[in-house]
Amino acid sequence: MSQRNTWELTPIPHLLINEQCILRANPAFLALVDYEAEEIVDKSNWMDLVMAPEQKPRFTRAVFDSRRPQADVQLRSRNGQVFYVRLERRQLHSGEMLVALMDLTTLTEDNQVLQAGYDEFVKVTIELEEALATIEKQNALLEKQRNILRNELSIAHTVQSQLYAQDFSRFRFVRAAGFYQAMDELGGDMWEFHEGNHEFVGVIGDVMGHGVAASLISIAARTLFKTNFEDTHRAERGLGVICGGINRELIEITRGNYYVTICLLRIDRHYKMEYVTCGHPPIFVVRADSGKQGEQLFTPQPMLGIFPKEDYVSESIQLEPGDRVLMYTDCLLETFNERGDALELDKITQLVRYRDGTTPASVVKDLLDYIYKFGGTKDLSDDLALVCIEVPGKTGQPRDASEAPVSETKTA
Repeated sequence: MSQRNTWELTPIPHLLINEQCILRANPAFLALVDYEAEEIVDKSNWMDLVMAPEQKPRFTRAVFDSRRPQADVQLRSRNGQVFYVRLERRQLHSGEMLVALMDLTTLTEDNQVLQAGYDEFVKVTIELEEALATIEKQNALLEKQRNILRNELSIAHTVQSQLYAQDFSRFRFVRAAGFYQAMDELGGDMWEFHEGNHEFVGVIGDVMGHGVAASLISIAARTLFKTNFEDTHRAERGLGVICGGINRELIEITRGNYYVTICLLRIDRHYKMEYVTCGHPPIFVVRADSGKQGEQLFTPQPMLGIFPKEDYVSESIQLEPGDRVLMYTDCLLETFNERGDALELDKITQLVRYRDGTTPASVVKDLLDYIYKFGGTKDLSDDLALVCIEVPGKTGQPRDASEAPVSETKTA
Protein backbone atom coordinates (compact mmCIF):
# COMPACT_ATOMS: atom_id res chain seq x y z
CA MET A 1 0.00 0.00 0.00
CA SER A 2 1.42 3.43 -0.91
CA GLN A 3 2.28 6.02 1.72
CA ARG A 4 -0.57 8.15 0.44
CA ASN A 5 -3.09 5.34 0.82
CA THR A 6 -1.78 4.61 4.32
CA TRP A 7 -2.29 8.26 5.23
CA GLU A 8 -5.78 8.33 3.76
CA LEU A 9 -7.05 5.00 5.12
CA THR A 10 -5.62 4.81 8.64
CA PRO A 11 -8.34 5.13 11.33
CA ILE A 12 -5.95 7.05 13.57
CA PRO A 13 -6.22 10.86 13.22
CA HIS A 14 -2.97 12.37 11.87
CA LEU A 15 -1.81 15.95 11.33
CA LEU A 16 1.23 17.35 9.54
CA ILE A 17 1.81 20.81 11.04
CA ASN A 18 4.26 23.61 11.57
CA GLU A 19 4.01 26.45 14.05
CA GLN A 20 1.75 28.47 11.75
CA CYS A 21 -0.85 26.06 10.39
CA ILE A 22 -1.93 22.56 9.44
CA LEU A 23 -0.12 21.44 6.33
CA ARG A 24 -2.12 18.26 5.94
CA ALA A 25 -4.92 16.44 7.83
CA ASN A 26 -6.01 12.90 7.14
CA PRO A 27 -9.70 11.92 6.80
CA ALA A 28 -9.76 10.40 10.32
CA PHE A 29 -8.87 13.77 11.87
CA LEU A 30 -11.36 15.65 9.70
CA ALA A 31 -14.08 13.18 10.72
CA LEU A 32 -13.17 13.59 14.40
CA VAL A 33 -13.55 17.38 14.39
CA ASP A 34 -16.25 17.46 11.67
CA TYR A 35 -14.52 20.03 9.45
CA GLU A 36 -13.67 19.99 5.76
CA ALA A 37 -10.00 20.15 4.80
CA GLU A 38 -10.35 23.56 3.18
CA GLU A 39 -11.75 24.98 6.43
CA ILE A 40 -8.70 24.20 8.57
CA VAL A 41 -5.74 23.24 6.35
CA ASP A 42 -3.38 26.19 5.67
CA LYS A 43 -5.47 28.30 8.10
CA SER A 44 -3.63 30.18 10.84
CA ASN A 45 -6.76 30.20 13.02
CA TRP A 46 -7.32 26.42 12.95
CA MET A 47 -6.70 26.09 16.72
CA ASP A 48 -9.55 28.53 17.42
CA LEU A 49 -11.90 26.12 15.65
CA VAL A 50 -10.90 22.83 17.27
CA MET A 51 -9.63 23.89 20.72
CA ALA A 52 -10.81 25.86 23.71
CA PRO A 53 -8.60 28.94 24.37
CA GLU A 54 -6.94 27.38 27.42
CA GLN A 55 -5.92 24.32 25.37
CA LYS A 56 -3.97 26.21 22.72
CA PRO A 57 -0.86 26.96 24.84
CA ARG A 58 -0.91 23.39 26.17
CA PHE A 59 -1.02 21.96 22.63
CA THR A 60 1.75 24.28 21.43
CA ARG A 61 4.02 23.43 24.35
CA ALA A 62 3.39 19.71 23.99
CA VAL A 63 4.13 19.65 20.26
CA PHE A 64 6.86 22.24 19.77
CA ASP A 65 8.51 22.92 23.13
CA SER A 66 8.38 19.73 25.17
CA ARG A 67 10.84 16.88 24.91
CA ARG A 68 8.20 14.40 25.92
CA PRO A 69 6.84 12.37 23.01
CA GLN A 70 3.31 12.24 24.48
CA ALA A 71 0.79 14.66 26.02
CA ASP A 72 -2.94 14.78 26.75
CA VAL A 73 -5.04 17.61 25.26
CA GLN A 74 -8.65 18.43 24.48
CA LEU A 75 -10.16 18.91 21.02
CA ARG A 76 -13.69 19.85 20.08
CA SER A 77 -15.77 19.18 16.99
CA ARG A 78 -17.83 21.64 15.00
CA ASN A 79 -20.87 20.90 17.19
CA GLY A 80 -18.91 21.52 20.40
CA GLN A 81 -18.33 17.91 21.45
CA VAL A 82 -15.13 17.64 23.48
CA PHE A 83 -12.60 14.86 22.87
CA TYR A 84 -9.85 13.95 25.31
CA VAL A 85 -6.97 12.73 23.21
CA ARG A 86 -3.38 11.69 23.67
CA LEU A 87 -1.01 13.03 21.06
CA GLU A 88 2.24 11.47 19.92
CA ARG A 89 4.52 13.68 17.89
CA ARG A 90 7.51 13.09 15.62
CA GLN A 91 9.71 15.83 14.26
CA LEU A 92 10.58 15.55 10.59
CA HIS A 93 13.84 16.66 8.99
CA SER A 94 12.00 19.59 7.43
CA GLY A 95 11.21 20.99 10.89
CA GLU A 96 7.57 20.03 10.54
CA MET A 97 5.76 17.86 13.07
CA LEU A 98 3.79 14.69 12.40
CA VAL A 99 1.17 14.34 15.15
CA ALA A 100 -0.91 11.21 15.79
CA LEU A 101 -3.96 11.39 18.10
CA MET A 102 -5.61 8.65 20.15
CA ASP A 103 -9.01 8.93 21.86
CA LEU A 104 -8.38 8.30 25.56
CA THR A 105 -11.85 6.80 26.05
CA THR A 106 -10.84 3.77 23.98
CA LEU A 107 -7.90 2.93 26.19
CA THR A 108 -8.49 -0.08 28.42
CA GLU A 109 -5.15 -0.44 30.13
CA ASP A 110 -4.24 3.17 30.98
CA ASN A 111 -3.54 2.98 34.70
CA GLN A 112 -1.98 6.35 35.35
CA VAL A 113 -3.84 6.91 38.60
CA LEU A 114 -2.40 4.25 40.90
CA GLN A 115 1.20 5.26 41.31
CA ALA A 116 4.10 2.87 41.54
CA GLY A 117 4.06 3.12 45.31
CA TYR A 118 0.66 1.40 45.39
CA ASP A 119 1.73 -1.72 43.47
CA GLU A 120 2.48 -3.68 46.62
CA PHE A 121 -0.83 -2.60 48.16
CA VAL A 122 -2.76 -3.88 45.13
CA LYS A 123 -0.89 -7.19 45.28
CA VAL A 124 -1.74 -7.62 48.97
CA THR A 125 -5.43 -6.89 48.54
CA ILE A 126 -5.77 -9.32 45.61
CA GLU A 127 -4.19 -12.00 47.74
CA LEU A 128 -6.71 -11.23 50.47
CA GLU A 129 -9.66 -11.98 48.19
CA GLU A 130 -7.98 -15.19 47.00
CA ALA A 131 -7.37 -16.15 50.63
CA LEU A 132 -11.05 -15.61 51.45
CA ALA A 133 -12.10 -17.94 48.62
CA THR A 134 -9.62 -20.56 49.82
CA ILE A 135 -10.97 -20.38 53.38
CA GLU A 136 -14.50 -21.23 52.16
CA LYS A 137 -13.30 -24.26 50.15
CA GLN A 138 -10.70 -25.73 52.46
CA ASN A 139 -12.00 -26.06 56.01
CA ALA A 140 -8.94 -28.08 57.00
CA LEU A 141 -6.78 -24.99 56.44
CA LEU A 142 -9.24 -22.58 58.04
CA GLU A 143 -7.18 -21.49 61.04
CA LYS A 144 -4.00 -21.17 59.02
CA GLN A 145 -5.71 -19.08 56.37
CA ARG A 146 -7.32 -16.87 59.01
CA ASN A 147 -3.89 -16.04 60.39
CA ILE A 148 -2.62 -15.21 56.91
CA LEU A 149 -5.65 -13.03 56.30
CA ARG A 150 -5.28 -11.12 59.54
CA ASN A 151 -1.61 -10.46 58.84
CA GLU A 152 -2.22 -9.19 55.31
CA LEU A 153 -5.18 -7.05 56.38
CA SER A 154 -2.92 -5.53 58.99
CA ILE A 155 -0.39 -4.69 56.27
CA ALA A 156 -3.09 -3.18 54.04
CA HIS A 157 -4.48 -1.27 57.02
CA THR A 158 -1.00 0.11 57.76
CA VAL A 159 -0.51 1.16 54.12
CA GLN A 160 -3.86 2.93 53.98
CA SER A 161 -3.25 4.65 57.33
CA GLN A 162 0.07 5.98 56.02
CA LEU A 163 -1.55 7.21 52.81
CA TYR A 164 -4.22 9.15 54.69
CA ALA A 165 -1.99 10.59 57.41
CA GLN A 166 -2.38 14.39 57.46
CA ASP A 167 -0.12 16.92 59.17
CA PHE A 168 -2.54 19.79 59.68
CA SER A 169 0.13 21.80 61.51
CA ARG A 170 1.83 22.61 58.18
CA PHE A 171 -0.93 24.97 57.01
CA ARG A 172 -0.39 28.75 57.30
CA PHE A 173 -3.60 30.21 55.82
CA VAL A 174 -5.95 28.33 58.12
CA ARG A 175 -6.03 26.49 61.45
CA ALA A 176 -7.27 22.93 61.04
CA ALA A 177 -7.64 19.57 62.77
CA GLY A 178 -9.20 16.32 61.61
CA PHE A 179 -10.20 12.78 62.46
CA TYR A 180 -10.29 9.72 60.20
CA GLN A 181 -11.58 6.30 61.27
CA ALA A 182 -12.44 3.31 59.13
CA MET A 183 -15.30 1.10 60.29
CA ASP A 184 -13.31 -2.01 59.29
CA GLU A 185 -9.64 -2.59 58.51
CA LEU A 186 -10.01 -0.90 55.11
CA GLY A 187 -12.12 2.22 54.65
CA GLY A 188 -13.92 3.80 51.71
CA ASP A 189 -13.69 7.39 52.97
CA MET A 190 -10.85 9.55 51.69
CA TRP A 191 -9.44 13.02 52.24
CA GLU A 192 -6.62 15.20 50.94
CA PHE A 193 -5.50 18.74 51.79
CA HIS A 194 -2.92 21.06 50.26
CA GLU A 195 -1.68 24.61 50.68
CA GLY A 196 0.00 26.54 47.91
CA ASN A 197 1.43 30.05 47.87
CA HIS A 198 -1.96 31.70 47.68
CA GLU A 199 -4.64 29.25 48.79
CA PHE A 200 -5.72 26.25 50.83
CA VAL A 201 -7.60 23.39 49.14
CA GLY A 202 -9.22 20.32 50.66
CA VAL A 203 -11.52 17.44 49.77
CA ILE A 204 -13.38 14.78 51.69
CA GLY A 205 -15.01 11.88 49.82
CA ASP A 206 -16.96 8.69 50.37
CA VAL A 207 -16.80 5.71 47.98
CA MET A 208 -19.83 3.50 47.50
CA GLY A 209 -19.50 0.33 49.58
CA HIS A 210 -16.79 -0.98 51.90
CA GLY A 211 -13.79 -3.30 51.83
CA VAL A 212 -10.98 -3.85 49.39
CA ALA A 213 -12.65 -2.50 46.24
CA ALA A 214 -13.94 0.66 47.92
CA SER A 215 -10.53 1.20 49.50
CA LEU A 216 -8.76 0.97 46.13
CA ILE A 217 -11.21 3.39 44.51
CA SER A 218 -10.81 5.81 47.43
CA ILE A 219 -7.02 5.74 46.94
CA ALA A 220 -7.44 6.34 43.21
CA ALA A 221 -9.77 9.30 43.90
CA ARG A 222 -7.38 10.70 46.50
CA THR A 223 -4.49 10.43 44.01
CA LEU A 224 -6.45 12.29 41.34
CA PHE A 225 -7.28 15.14 43.73
CA LYS A 226 -3.70 15.24 45.07
CA THR A 227 -2.36 15.53 41.51
CA ASN A 228 -4.76 18.41 40.81
CA PHE A 229 -3.93 20.12 44.10
CA GLU A 230 -0.20 20.03 43.32
CA ASP A 231 -0.70 21.29 39.74
CA THR A 232 0.70 24.83 39.55
CA HIS A 233 -2.07 25.74 37.07
CA ARG A 234 -4.80 24.63 39.51
CA ALA A 235 -5.68 28.19 40.53
CA GLU A 236 -6.63 28.96 36.93
CA ARG A 237 -9.40 26.34 37.00
CA GLY A 238 -12.64 26.48 38.95
CA LEU A 239 -13.49 23.63 41.29
CA GLY A 240 -16.33 22.61 38.97
CA VAL A 241 -13.86 22.12 36.12
CA ILE A 242 -11.57 20.08 38.39
CA CYS A 243 -14.51 17.87 39.41
CA GLY A 244 -15.47 17.36 35.76
CA GLY A 245 -11.99 16.15 34.85
CA ILE A 246 -11.72 13.83 37.84
CA ASN A 247 -15.21 12.48 37.11
CA ARG A 248 -14.12 11.39 33.64
CA GLU A 249 -10.88 9.84 34.92
CA LEU A 250 -12.77 7.88 37.59
CA ILE A 251 -15.14 6.52 34.95
CA GLU A 252 -12.12 5.29 32.97
CA ILE A 253 -10.89 3.46 36.07
CA THR A 254 -14.18 2.00 37.35
CA ARG A 255 -16.17 1.78 34.08
CA GLY A 256 -19.02 3.40 36.00
CA ASN A 257 -19.31 0.55 38.52
CA TYR A 258 -18.45 2.70 41.55
CA TYR A 259 -19.18 6.27 42.51
CA VAL A 260 -17.61 8.76 44.92
CA THR A 261 -19.42 11.56 46.75
CA ILE A 262 -17.23 14.56 47.58
CA CYS A 263 -17.18 17.98 49.16
CA LEU A 264 -14.38 20.18 47.86
CA LEU A 265 -13.33 23.68 48.91
CA ARG A 266 -10.70 26.28 48.17
CA ILE A 267 -9.90 29.22 50.51
CA ASP A 268 -7.77 32.02 49.09
CA ARG A 269 -5.55 34.43 51.03
CA HIS A 270 -8.49 36.87 51.36
CA TYR A 271 -10.58 34.01 52.86
CA LYS A 272 -13.02 33.84 50.01
CA MET A 273 -14.16 30.21 49.92
CA GLU A 274 -15.13 28.45 46.70
CA TYR A 275 -16.91 25.16 47.28
CA VAL A 276 -18.67 22.31 45.51
CA THR A 277 -20.53 19.22 46.72
CA CYS A 278 -21.25 16.23 44.47
CA GLY A 279 -23.84 13.89 46.00
CA HIS A 280 -22.30 14.64 49.40
CA PRO A 281 -23.73 16.06 52.66
CA PRO A 282 -23.50 19.86 52.92
CA ILE A 283 -20.42 21.71 54.11
CA PHE A 284 -21.26 23.29 57.46
CA VAL A 285 -20.15 26.89 58.15
CA VAL A 286 -20.49 28.41 61.62
CA ARG A 287 -19.83 32.13 61.85
CA ALA A 288 -17.90 33.55 64.80
CA ASP A 289 -20.88 35.86 65.41
CA SER A 290 -22.89 34.05 68.09
CA GLY A 291 -26.12 35.55 66.78
CA LYS A 292 -25.92 33.69 63.47
CA GLN A 293 -27.16 30.19 62.74
CA GLY A 294 -24.95 27.62 61.06
CA GLU A 295 -25.03 27.59 57.25
CA GLN A 296 -25.31 24.39 55.22
CA LEU A 297 -23.58 24.85 51.86
CA PHE A 298 -24.71 22.45 49.15
CA THR A 299 -24.53 22.33 45.36
CA PRO A 300 -27.15 19.86 44.08
CA GLN A 301 -25.29 17.78 41.50
CA PRO A 302 -24.49 14.08 41.12
CA MET A 303 -21.60 12.11 42.55
CA LEU A 304 -18.40 11.47 40.57
CA GLY A 305 -17.84 8.33 38.52
CA ILE A 306 -21.28 7.80 36.92
CA PHE A 307 -22.17 10.44 34.30
CA PRO A 308 -19.28 11.12 31.86
CA LYS A 309 -20.66 14.34 30.36
CA GLU A 310 -21.78 16.00 33.58
CA ASP A 311 -20.80 19.67 33.99
CA TYR A 312 -20.11 20.59 37.60
CA VAL A 313 -20.41 24.08 39.08
CA SER A 314 -19.09 25.71 42.23
CA GLU A 315 -20.26 28.57 44.44
CA SER A 316 -18.44 31.01 46.73
CA ILE A 317 -18.87 32.79 50.06
CA GLN A 318 -16.73 35.21 52.07
CA LEU A 319 -15.34 33.99 55.38
CA GLU A 320 -14.32 36.22 58.30
CA PRO A 321 -11.84 35.78 61.19
CA GLY A 322 -13.11 33.17 63.65
CA ASP A 323 -15.49 31.52 61.17
CA ARG A 324 -15.23 27.73 61.17
CA VAL A 325 -15.94 25.23 58.39
CA LEU A 326 -16.89 21.61 59.08
CA MET A 327 -16.30 18.96 56.39
CA TYR A 328 -17.46 15.41 57.07
CA THR A 329 -18.74 12.15 55.63
CA ASP A 330 -22.28 10.87 56.13
CA CYS A 331 -21.49 8.83 59.24
CA LEU A 332 -21.95 12.08 61.18
CA LEU A 333 -25.56 12.34 59.98
CA GLU A 334 -26.22 8.63 60.45
CA THR A 335 -25.48 8.54 64.18
CA PHE A 336 -28.66 7.74 66.11
CA ASN A 337 -29.50 7.18 69.75
CA GLU A 338 -31.51 4.26 71.07
CA ARG A 339 -34.78 6.10 70.29
CA GLY A 340 -33.77 6.59 66.66
CA ASP A 341 -33.09 10.34 67.00
CA ALA A 342 -30.32 11.93 64.91
CA LEU A 343 -27.65 14.32 66.21
CA GLU A 344 -28.96 17.81 67.01
CA LEU A 345 -27.84 20.47 64.54
CA ASP A 346 -28.03 23.18 67.21
CA LYS A 347 -25.69 21.18 69.42
CA ILE A 348 -23.21 20.71 66.56
CA THR A 349 -23.38 24.46 65.89
CA GLN A 350 -22.70 25.19 69.54
CA LEU A 351 -19.67 22.88 69.61
CA VAL A 352 -18.20 24.22 66.35
CA ARG A 353 -18.67 27.96 66.97
CA TYR A 354 -15.61 29.97 67.93
CA ARG A 355 -15.20 30.66 71.64
CA ASP A 356 -12.14 31.91 73.50
CA GLY A 357 -9.98 28.97 74.46
CA THR A 358 -11.35 26.63 71.79
CA THR A 359 -9.39 25.42 68.76
CA PRO A 360 -10.17 23.20 65.76
CA ALA A 361 -8.56 20.31 67.64
CA SER A 362 -10.81 20.85 70.68
CA VAL A 363 -13.84 21.12 68.36
CA VAL A 364 -13.02 17.75 66.78
CA LYS A 365 -12.58 16.17 70.22
CA ASP A 366 -15.85 17.65 71.51
CA LEU A 367 -17.73 16.45 68.42
CA LEU A 368 -16.37 12.93 68.83
CA ASP A 369 -17.32 12.90 72.52
CA TYR A 370 -20.82 14.04 71.54
CA ILE A 371 -21.12 11.35 68.84
CA TYR A 372 -19.97 8.55 71.16
CA LYS A 373 -22.16 9.67 74.04
CA PHE A 374 -25.23 10.25 71.85
CA GLY A 375 -24.91 6.89 70.09
CA GLY A 376 -23.97 5.06 73.28
CA THR A 377 -20.90 3.42 71.70
CA LYS A 378 -17.57 4.14 70.03
CA ASP A 379 -18.42 1.59 67.32
CA LEU A 380 -19.43 3.80 64.39
CA SER A 381 -21.98 2.71 61.80
CA ASP A 382 -19.74 3.75 58.89
CA ASP A 383 -16.32 5.16 58.04
CA LEU A 384 -15.91 8.69 59.38
CA ALA A 385 -13.78 11.56 58.08
CA LEU A 386 -14.19 14.84 59.92
CA VAL A 387 -12.26 18.13 59.58
CA CYS A 388 -12.70 21.50 61.29
CA ILE A 389 -11.12 24.51 59.53
CA GLU A 390 -10.88 27.93 61.19
CA VAL A 391 -10.17 31.32 59.64
CA PRO A 392 -7.48 32.81 61.90
CA GLY A 393 -7.36 36.39 63.04
CA LYS A 394 -9.54 36.55 66.16
CA THR A 395 -8.02 38.19 69.22
CA GLY A 396 -5.14 36.12 70.52
CA GLN A 397 -5.07 33.83 67.49
CA PRO A 398 -2.16 34.37 65.03
CA ARG A 399 -3.19 34.17 61.39
CA ASP A 400 -0.59 31.51 60.60
CA ALA A 401 -1.30 29.20 63.55
CA SER A 402 -2.37 25.58 62.94
CA GLU A 403 -3.34 22.50 64.89
CA ALA A 404 -1.83 19.07 65.17
CA PRO A 405 -4.11 16.46 63.56
CA VAL A 406 -6.44 14.14 65.41
CA SER A 407 -6.68 10.99 63.32
CA GLU A 408 -6.80 7.25 63.65
CA THR A 409 -7.97 4.11 61.87
CA LYS A 410 -9.96 1.58 63.84
CA THR A 411 -8.53 -1.91 64.16
CA ALA A 412 -10.39 -5.14 64.81
